[in-house]
Amino acid sequence: MNLTRRVKTSVLVLTGLLAFATSPPALAQEISVVVDQQAGPWERRAADDLALFLGQMLGKSVSASEQPKTNNGVRFYIGSAALRKNPELSRKLAQVTKKAPVLRADGIVLERRGDEVFLAGSNDDSHYFAVSAFLHRQGCRWYLPTEIGAHIPKRDSLDLENLDRAYAPPFEVRTYWISWNGDRTDYETFAHRNFYNLEQRVVGSHSLELPKGFNLQDPATVQASANQVEKQQAANQNFSLGISDSVQKLESEADRHIAGGFQDKSFFSLAVSDAFLPFYNAICQELWKRHPESTSKAGFLVYTNLTLPPQRAVKAAKPLIAFLAPIDIDPNHAFGDQRSPAKLDLYDVVRRWVEVMEGRVIIYDYDQGMLVWRDLPNPSHQVMKTDVKRYRDLGVLGFSTESRNAIATTFTNLFFRGQLYWNPDLDVEAELALFYRNFYGSAEAAMAEYWNTIYQAWEETTSTEHEFFMISGLYTPELVEKLEQTLSKASGENPRLNFTRLSFQVLQSYVKMTEAGASNCDYASAVKFGQNGLAARERLTEMNSTFTTYKKMPETGAAWWPGEVEFYQTLSKFQQVAKTPLEWRFREDSFDEGLWRGWGFLQGAQAFAQWKPLRVDRLPRSQGVYDSSYHSPEGYGWYSCEVVIPKGVDPKNLEVVFPGLFNTSWLYVNGQLTDWRSQKLPWWTNDYGFTWQAKTAGALKVGVNTLVLRTEMHQHPSGMFRRPFVAQQR
Repeated sequence: MNLTRRVKTSVLVLTGLLAFATSPPALAQEISVVVDQQAGPWERRAADDLALFLGQMLGKSVSASEQPKTNNGVRFYIGSAALRKNPELSRKLAQVTKKAPVLRADGIVLERRGDEVFLAGSNDDSHYFAVSAFLHRQGCRWYLPTEIGAHIPKRDSLDLENLDRAYAPPFEVRTYWISWNGDRTDYETFAHRNFYNLEQRVVGSHSLELPKGFNLQDPATVQASANQVEKQQAANQNFSLGISDSVQKLESEADRHIAGGFQDKSFFSLAVSDAFLPFYNAICQELWKRHPESTSKAGFLVYTNLTLPPQRAVKAAKPLIAFLAPIDIDPNHAFGDQRSPAKLDLYDVVRRWVEVMEGRVIIYDYDQGMLVWRDLPNPSHQVMKTDVKRYRDLGVLGFSTESRNAIATTFTNLFFRGQLYWNPDLDVEAELALFYRNFYGSAEAAMAEYWNTIYQAWEETTSTEHEFFMISGLYTPELVEKLEQTLSKASGENPRLNFTRLSFQVLQSYVKMTEAGASNCDYASAVKFGQNGLAARERLTEMNSTFTTYKKMPETGAAWWPGEVEFYQTLSKFQQVAKTPLEWRFREDSFDEGLWRGWGFLQGAQAFAQWKPLRVDRLPRSQGVYDSSYHSPEGYGWYSCEVVIPKGVDPKNLEVVFPGLFNTSWLYVNGQLTDWRSQKLPWWTNDYGFTWQAKTAGALKVGVNTLVLRTEMHQHPSGMFRRPFVAQQR
């Protein structure tokens, strides 16, 4: 894909709304910012921030007040003051804002009449959005939380030409929240400057408590569930009917029957939507019978095995709002990308839920991409710039984004999400080009090359996974070497370059750790590189507390980076006898033919002529295997290699250690089945060790040996991602 970044010379694209005029007028000497005495909190903040940034841009003192300082000069009227001074603005807002919103209609109007400028919105938040849109027009940007992300240009004059625009975003809900104890510094301010409306507090959290042995068809279950939320409903408060944070089981035969017997292929369990949606409808019917005038909304989670949409003819009750949370569905590819069957599936899942909910669907959006928890760049704009248009066309209500706010990982993700939620037609490529100039100044060219190299790797990946085990297939040593060469072209010292250099040190150390451990079985070196990376991460955090998350997290276990270093330390204690090859042979077995045809008994290179080479330090899908179609739970993959046991070694007490292997697997040694191990589904219900010490049952011999591994292949992570070795049994 061509990633050349262009800035259109005739138009400077703004965050979804307005363009620079080609000939801004000279600025009058006096500037007044007028705000109503009864202004709401964000309306008041809008006026104060406008005064602040006008002063910074123009190099003069500007303040907000309830009356113009003078009748001369430019007078800015904000929010209620603008609507009162210019009543025509309300009519313009009414023309563009949603006529019958489910929650709230946001809209803004910007207008100039002579020396008077009016900036207003349809509510308190929108008053701020109007000011933010105006400041974006002047070239202001807020790319990251805190001062390091702000760009306030110096100007001799303001762009006030052709200032006459009313606009409303297509999505009612445009919010994000900070999870996993992420740093909240500058959260609300940064969000408003990028058009997030944080006050849309419909909830879909895990909150519904169902009795043991429940029957969703039983009126008593409906009554008991309604009782849990009645106080909130009676008080016109929104509430949640969300299921638990796990696979939802059905405990009664009546519920299982109405569910239809459909199996969710992603969660390997019964699909429960046809049982739960009528249940939610019944709860709403009961609650609104008790309090018919209530304005409450009831959120619920379309999550885990409640993701597959209902197959029966059903419509959701009007108070219900669905939070569709596509957990573990490929975040690396956009809708329509044929490399991602998961996203092809998701599109039709969203389409059907929108029909059932009559548009009342909020996408519970996972921004962190869940490349947990290594603080490496995990960009998302290359996917969201496509997906957001499809969501708009489907008619979803909006987005509730979960983000760790770990800026070393997410970088400009939250900036672009806010801009795209506000305006799905944003020219992301032009905005990126502007970002490199604004953020890096004289280092613009080198930094554009640096980040575009990263973005290209993400755009070209065939990996559909989204946790740390996919890193080795994306951030390769070759890519990191190229990034190092590019970064060396950037000269100078400033916080933004220092951030990027430290971020690269973290990335480089992690990749060196993975190369040493996963590729070369050199675990002592892997530990050293891992410790170096953690030290660099510490310096990154000291620079700005929003850059990482781990300071407030109990990082224990193999899922975390310190735990991965400890894991390599454990592997270093094995008494290695021989490394298996870095490249094994591989054969797909989508229809379970290999077991019947005796592939485990094959020996000699000629017997594997139809198998293709595959690295074992990277997951198969990141190497293009299984990138064009889903495979059912009956799908399998077969690996084979030769390994040499040196003379002087007693082969009777040896084992094959697989340090990174997913799913239930079987090991054949020299044509004999010697061991197998079972894994639960889905994969995350196991620990994050991913290690199997496979017994060889005395089948190994001194000299050349043939190993054959049969393993389950699913749409989830499958196969090997660390190189196996032969060791003495411990």
